[in-house]
Amino acid sequence: AYSNVRRYLQEGLLPPSDAVRTEELINYFDYGYPTPDSREQPFAVTTEIAPAPWNQEAHLLTVGIRGYDVPPEARPAANLVFLVDVSGSMNSPDKLPLLKNAFRLLTRKLTSEDRVAIVVYAGASGLVLESTPGDRHASILSALDRLQAGGSTNGGDGIRLAYAVAEENYLPDGINRVLLATDGDFNVGTVSHGALVDLIERNRDKGIALTALGFGTGNYNDHLIEQLADHGYTGSRAEMLEV
Repeated sequence: AYSNVRRYLQEGLLPPSDAVRTEELINYFDYGYPTPDSREQPFAVTTEIAPAPWNQEAHLLTVGIRGYDVPPEARPAANLVFLVDVSGSMNSPDKLPLLKNAFRLLTRKLTSEDRVAIVVYAGASGLVLESTPGDRHASILSALDRLQAGGSTNGGDGIRLAYAVAEENYLPDGINRVLLATDGDFNVGTVSHGALVDLIERNRDKGIALTALGFGTGNYNDHLIEQLADHGYTGSRAEMLEV
């Protein structure tokens, strides 16, 4: 929300009221809160209190929470499925090209213990890269480079295929996650919000989480993407993957 609000202001416009999400603006910044020393203390709390500048009889209390940072070498193996929207609406510099750059950064952090598959969807859905060891960076990056935008958006079929691939390569003690990257413009196929939520929750209960990454402006469907991400969160401490 912070970068989105900043973009509006830099263009000389007031942002829409629903774009101003106070909690997201606050959480955008790094406040340097101290981290816990071990997993035994899952999070640390920092507090600060000061008089309110607009009311001498009131005080403001800041509560900062910082979770334990898992060392990279302690991260569980990851079974990832990149679910990439390659519909025509993604044909913009701030959409598919930016998406591909983000996944390139993530790919370089993967190891031989990890698995990566790539599923795309537009007018139809398909498996671009079958589940591949994470250290085969050249194969993964080559598959990403071949992605091109065009066609309408069959989001429902894409999500179903991505979950099927994730379940086929499930890691019982690892991170199992579908990473959906889209502008949220679902206009063909299973567009029912209830059907999508049910699909995501059923797979979440199986241990397969969903991360939703939104790209672009204009027809960007922020509300839908946020809802999908909320329902796809597993809440497991094993679900830790840093980009």
